[in-house]
Amino acid sequence: MIKLSQNENAFGTPPLALKAIAEQGQEVFRYPDANHEDLIEKLADKHNVKPDNIIVSAGSVALLDMSIMSFVSSGENVVTAEVTWVGYKIIAKIKKKECRLAKLVDNAISLENVLSLCDDKTKLVLLANPNNPTSTMISHDELKEFMRQIPPDVYVVSDEAYAEYITEDDYPDTMELQKTYPNLLIFHTFSKIYGLAGLRIGYAITHPDVIKSLMPYKMPFSIPNLAAAAASAALDDTEYVEKCAAINAEERDFLYTELSGMGFDITVPHGNFVFIDLSSAEERARVDNHLRNVGISVRALEPFGSETALRITVGQPEENRYLVKCLKAVK
Repeated sequence: MIKLSQNENAFGTPPLALKAIAEQGQEVFRYPDANHEDLIEKLADKHNVKPDNIIVSAGSVALLDMSIMSFVSSGENVVTAEVTWVGYKIIAKIKKKECRLAKLVDNAISLENVLSLCDDKTKLVLLANPNNPTSTMISHDELKEFMRQIPPDVYVVSDEAYAEYITEDDYPDTMELQKTYPNLLIFHTFSKIYGLAGLRIGYAITHPDVIKSLMPYKMPFSIPNLAAAAASAALDDTEYVEKCAAINAEERDFLYTELSGMGFDITVPHGNFVFIDLSSAEERARVDNHLRNVGISVRALEPFGSETALRITVGQPEENRYLVKCLKAVK
């Protein structure tokens, strides 16, 4: 199967990270470092912040779990978008917290609709930017105005899992916004462009006081030394990462042009994936089944909140051209 269903880096893991994995593999009988200070310092240098602004975790799922545990008490609620990353709803449900879902506008997160669902019991707002699965983007000015209206005791997550794929100039400078709004948390992951989805490692950038609130809910020894070493090496492989981003931009534009030209209802994409809304659940199933029968797996989006749409990862050039050929046949 050509796997275009989970938004992984189509070109795999950076070579420097693979080398680090091979070297660190001899030490997996050792317990992990509890703090991973070297990685934290490297991340702090990358983002021009202090180490006490960084917390590393076992992927964004762990960050989300810690945030809900830390900020949302019994009877309080979380607000996010109606069609967005399924993990937000799943973790809120596991933690028995109300999760309010704001309707999209033109397949994009409507910050106005998000605000309308917030009340004095709202303690956490979750914003995927670009949004997964619709691949739409919140701009800097939009997020700045949203933060101005959000009370300081409500924590806002800007989940930037796909930020490295962004090519637009008006993508939010969340590091700058955080100077004014210490209730803003920035999530990053090594699962996407850094090609380490199988090692489960991510991090958040936020105010030191927020880090202190999160730390009691961090699982000890949750980040293997293998993952930390691979992440550190991946940060050094800038040429590889930049190449992946550049090819993705070209191939993403190719898919958007080709699929919109066929008449598919496709949203202008900003991540490493495209979002196609079909006419009905039956049509979505027909297209999905056809692609599976010709060896391509894509993502049906019922768990994300849409019964009529598909999310398709931008693959390697030859994979994308085969995908277009198969979609022409089904169209």
